[in-house]
Amino acid sequence: MPNLGVLAASEAGMAVQRVALIPRPGSEIAAVVAALLDGFDLVAVAANRIGEQLARKLSARARNRGAVLIAVGPWPGAELELTVARGRWSGLGTGHGHLTDHRVEVRARGRGAAARPRRAAFTLRGETPLTPPVFEHMFDTNTAATRRNP
Repeated sequence: MPNLGVLAASEAGMAVQRVALIPRPGSEIAAVVAALLDGFDLVAVAANRIGEQLARKLSARARNRGAVLIAVGPWPGAELELTVARGRWSGLGTGHGHLTDHRVEVRARGRGAAARPRRAAFTLRGETPLTPPVFEHMFDTNTAATRRNP
């Protein structure tokens, strides 16, 4: 998912320093996802890059490892599928202002215990202004740790 909004994820509270991004895994996407499932508890993948047979194998691997596999898009044999049915932005005035809220309706359907379709509406709010997070690279010589311990 090369267009993942890391800044938005950070503002939503995600610990982005604990995220591994593989924006272009190429033809070895199944091997990359399998390796990620071995090392991470949660792996997200663009579903349009995976065929049905590989999707089933990766789902089985995730279950075997006790990991969660989140597919962005339709995934054969998924236990649960979430889709945004509607969305409405608010906050703009007449030609000016800032977007502040996004009201969404999410639909859930699945198999087993999740077989009964459900809907929920909620509001996504930006609580903090858009400021880029400070990242420290492990090889950067100007990090706070190296300034303290020369």
